[in-house]
Amino acid sequence: MTYRTDERDVWVDPVSHDPVDPHESKHQSFYNGHMYHFTTLVNKQTFDQDPQLWISTPHAAQNSASLNAIGEDT
Repeated sequence: MTYRTDERDVWVDPVSHDPVDPHESKHQSFYNGHMYHFTTLVNKQTFDQDPQLWISTPHAAQNSASLNAIGEDT
């Protein structure tokens, strides 16, 4: 199986919407060609029960560019 990588420097936990460092995260799930990182095991388990629910939310599309834009406003 081939895993595609993503070059974002900041990832967003699709369940909690918190930023997560993919190099520090201990909880990941591979779904539909993408790796998702989680801040907690509970978030990973929640995602694994119904991944499509969590990736179809507006926050799931946030990437490092949108996070950086948010940070620049403060």
